[in-house]
This record gives sequence, C-alpha cells and structure tokens, in this order.
Amino acid sequence: MHIILVSNRLATSRTLTVTPRLAAGAVFSFVALAFLMSFLFSWVGIRFNLPFAETLVVSVQQEQTQKTQEFVRDNLDAMAAKLGQMQAQLLQLDSLGERISALSGTAARSRPFGADRRTAQRCAGCP
Repeated sequence: MHIILVSNRLATSRTLTVTPRLAAGAVFSFVALAFLMSFLFSWVGIRFNLPFAETLVVSVQQEQTQKTQEFVRDNLDAMAAKLGQMQAQLLQLDSLGERISALSGTAARSRPFGADRRTAQRCAGCP
C-alpha cells in the first residue's frame, strides 16, 4: 500500500510504502507497548501502595461478591420452588395410589423411603 504525503511548505510529495512486514511490526509494537504500560502501572501501584488502586480493587471485589451472592440466592430460590412442586406432585401421587388401592379393594403396601429397586423386587413375593 502506498501513502502519499503532500505538504504546503514543500513543493514535493513524499511516498510511504506500507509492507505487510511493516504492518506486523507496528501491530507488535502496539501490543508490546500496551503490555509494558499495564505492567508499569501495576508495578507503580504496588510499589508505592497507591490508595486509589486499593480502593478500586476492593470495590470491584465487593461488587463481584455481591453479584455472586445474588446469583446463588436466585438459584437457591428456584431450586426451593422446584422442590415444592415435586413434593406437591409426590403427595398427589400418594393420594392417588391410596384411592386406587381403596377402589380395587387391596391394601396399599407402603415401601420405606429410599428403598431401591432390588429391595422392591426381592420383597415382591414377601407376605
């Protein structure tokens, strides 16, 4: 890419040729300068214990902690609501099972809470 520079003072024009190598060097220099400035500001902040940097870090940490607590609280509320729905459905199923067993004339067999399938299959033939 060619860039032509024209000046009012000079009667001639100057041409600047931008090659891919020059463009890559400029990008690399910009990134290196950004990292160097970031490192310099961090070092100065730590070395001289600047109070504004400390208050900035503390405020960011407090804000992040508050967001995390709100997220956890919202998720806990959602899980509590879902648990309430599941308990309501379980009660409905239990009452429906009792009604069906009463209508069929058989006694409802209660199974201990948390019994697994193997226990239920083993006890299927139990009196």
